[in-house]
Amino acid sequence: MKNLFLMAVLCLIANHVFSQEGDSLRRYELDEVVVSSTRANIQLKNIPQKVEIIDKGMLQSLPSSNMADVLKTSTNLDIIQYPGLSSTIGMRGFSPSAHARSYTLLLLNGNPLGTANISCLDKDLVERVEVIKGPYSTLYGSDAMGGVINIITRKPVAQNNGRAEVGFGSFGNLKMSGSVNGTLSKKSLFRIGFTRNEQRLDYRIGKSNMLKMSEKGKLMLDKASFGDVMKNSTWQYNQVDGQYVFNISDRWTTGFDLIYFNANDIETPGNYWGSYGQSKKDIDRINLYGTLMRKTEGNSFYFSPYFTKEVNANYTDNSDTSFVSFNSDLREYGFKMHDNFSLGSFKVVAGADLDVYRYASDRFKGKASPTNPYSPNHNNTKAALFSQVTYSKGGLDVNGGLRYNYISYRIEKNDSLQGTGGSETYHTLNPSLGLQYKLPLNLKLHASYGTGFSVPDAFKVAGFYAVSEYLAAWDYWWVKNYMGNPDLKPESSSTIDVGLSYATPNKFLFLDLTWFTTRHSDKIIETMLDSVVVNQNKLVYDVTSYKNANNSAMNGVELVASTNIGALFGDEFKLELYGNMTYMFNNTVDEAFVSSTGKDSIVSRDLLYARKSNANFGVVYENYKGFSARLHGRYIGSRLEKDSFSKLRPGLTPAQYHTSGGYTVKDKILQHPEYLVFDFSVGYSITSYRFGITVSNLFDENYTEKDAYNMPGRMLMASYSYSF
Repeated sequence: MKNLFLMAVLCLIANHVFSQEGDSLRRYELDEVVVSSTRANIQLKNIPQKVEIIDKGMLQSLPSSNMADVLKTSTNLDIIQYPGLSSTIGMRGFSPSAHARSYTLLLLNGNPLGTANISCLDKDLVERVEVIKGPYSTLYGSDAMGGVINIITRKPVAQNNGRAEVGFGSFGNLKMSGSVNGTLSKKSLFRIGFTRNEQRLDYRIGKSNMLKMSEKGKLMLDKASFGDVMKNSTWQYNQVDGQYVFNISDRWTTGFDLIYFNANDIETPGNYWGSYGQSKKDIDRINLYGTLMRKTEGNSFYFSPYFTKEVNANYTDNSDTSFVSFNSDLREYGFKMHDNFSLGSFKVVAGADLDVYRYASDRFKGKASPTNPYSPNHNNTKAALFSQVTYSKGGLDVNGGLRYNYISYRIEKNDSLQGTGGSETYHTLNPSLGLQYKLPLNLKLHASYGTGFSVPDAFKVAGFYAVSEYLAAWDYWWVKNYMGNPDLKPESSSTIDVGLSYATPNKFLFLDLTWFTTRHSDKIIETMLDSVVVNQNKLVYDVTSYKNANNSAMNGVELVASTNIGALFGDEFKLELYGNMTYMFNNTVDEAFVSSTGKDSIVSRDLLYARKSNANFGVVYENYKGFSARLHGRYIGSRLEKDSFSKLRPGLTPAQYHTSGGYTVKDKILQHPEYLVFDFSVGYSITSYRFGITVSNLFDENYTEKDAYNMPGRMLMASYSYSF
């Protein structure tokens, strides 16, 4: 493998000398990007808040097709990915959540994505990604406590063209995609795209570990897993998208975007030991967005109705007894509307939003009638008025805004869930403030303040989940119950960040260091209600519920750095070294306990399922004549999580549990180890053709992002595309 890498580097250097003439593409200037997430179309360089752009070049060179792997390259995004096209996402200390209403707001062109599973969106549709760090509730509402991720899709252009691509890779990977783009008349444009992606063979787990793990860390990886096959890990999906734009007049434009995602027979292997969770699932999702825009000099109006629907169905696959065991139906619809106008150095955006979210599910035993679902049916209606004013003059950029939210939350009663139904209404005001000032010596000082608000998830209020399993090796039954708490209060947060950036005029060097601190009030956490060992019946019985902690504190630093050596040579080529890093100084939660004396005691604990640090780094080369190469590294920091597989781990002793940060042996906390994963890509374009090779997990790391769900080892993918 070292020889392979050396050959790639030599090819890179030689290609700079002997490459053919081609397109004279120049460096992508991020400062010139207009950030649509601001809802006022402000240039990136004029925004005080921390915004990170994942551009088209990064999207094209990354090995993976799905957006989960793409977002892992961003600063302070905490993504947990596991087999079965599943992933969860967190940001700035907010732990990843599998629920659609999470702490990180996912948008598609400024509208709700309609899913929290970012693995179920192929990157072929995407033009760029805007990642806004910190709460952005003023413009987008209650689910943006950690931040906002806005995925911008490709748009029609006034040119008749198209593109087709095919790729083959390890583990039976096959990808086919294509798109056509053009005009229907002088006033109308369209784009149609299609992607089919599949993995037809179970993948192989990695064979090595680049970092020296502790003995406690090694518990997370069974020795037998190195180089083993992850059984039941195949998948396939199709994605179809269409965009239409009609220019009504010189001022008015309308159109719509349609995206359909379908995946059948996605195998979900469960944990590595195969003790539970093996099944298959189908996913159907449709996203429909409409737009009506009016643009004049100094003024623009935007109205966008939307509808999203995602249906998930899990089922057993056991010859004649196949049946659906669980299905869910998630629907979200509403509109976003705003008007923005300029008054000298001031830019004002004001608008109104309406969002209706409905969730329903059923659970089945065999082919019989439905039994109790995990979570009750529920809906959430949000209406809001907002305004934000931006001032830019000279070296000063200031913005301030305020949002009023009306939230109606209703849970349907289900007697079998052991919970109660009911409704709640909330009224909130969410202010924000941002400041950026240009200092001498190419320095910029930036600071921001924002607040967030989130209602409790229905499962944590009134859900009920029970799982039981007989473990033959130890001859006992393990029963675990999760029970909702109807007395949960909503969560709120406030975040302050302050940073300093430096950029040379010729784009040779960029540095940014940002400190942030968040106070998270009434954070909802798990609590153990009961744990009983019934030896005579060979039974372990656990009951877990949820409660509001007193508060949670999160603070840390983010570092972003890049240097483009090509800038010293007139941008005749690009040779860029880049990196970003996040380190959490503190990520704790204050939890109240009733002591033996009957008095409450407060214990400060490290947060579970949130990484203390992560980093991305790499080098990219482009000669602007068709050749490009990228080596990207990703450091996955350690985190704490509850041990769910204690009886399956060989050699586990109580001494190997994590006993600092407010935890004891009885809490059964393990420290998820750190990993280092590299990806490599190389591509060459000549006229209308492009050839590419990508290697994900270049050094064959055996790693997990979720305990006992080992990720794929080294995977090679070759692709060919033709543009016409």
